[in-house]
Amino acid sequence: MARMNKRDPRVAKNLRRVSFIREVKQTFLIVCEGVNTEPDYFNAFRLTSANIKTIGQGINTVGLVQKALRIRDEERKKGRDYDQCWVVFDKDDFPDNDFNRAIALAQTGGMKVAYSNQAFEYWFLLHYNLFQGPMHRNMYAEKLSGLLGIAYNKEAGFARQIFKILADKQEQAIRNAKIIMHQMENIIPARAESSTTVHLLVEELNKYV
Repeated sequence: MARMNKRDPRVAKNLRRVSFIREVKQTFLIVCEGVNTEPDYFNAFRLTSANIKTIGQGINTVGLVQKALRIRDEERKKGRDYDQCWVVFDKDDFPDNDFNRAIALAQTGGMKVAYSNQAFEYWFLLHYNLFQGPMHRNMYAEKLSGLLGIAYNKEAGFARQIFKILADKQEQAIRNAKIIMHQMENIIPARAESSTTVHLLVEELNKYV
């Protein structure tokens, strides 16, 4: 007698449902000093196999890291344990000790650091040239405006536009950032002007695009 090959309709329905679920391989928590530029920039990445949560705080250095650690712990209590936790902040004109302490505090607490000395916009400049040596952040906007062909600003949403403009230059920026960090490897971060480790976070995000 021929064997009946009947599939349970409930099983078939569940299989169809599972086929539409995209497996999320990585989760990112990114706590930023800035409330517009940095969150908007990282949110512009079109990740296909990861989720990110970006939070802009409007505070800096040690205070930001302490807040980031609290946010991470609060998220864990809610059952959200992120694969990668990052904190993003600038040197600006804050004391060297505060900047170096903030980096050490984050690393000790298990968070990765994407810092810039002096400011996040230095990462944007590296998309165009290997800018080396001291440069006050007050010069960044003028230089970027000239390079971009539009007036640079920190308004909400502008960094998403910047992301699109700079997308095809990102590999060059990563190379430039690595060159700078290699040159600065024996210099403490607070004295390493100009430099940035934003490329480390960018490289991680690009794994899931």
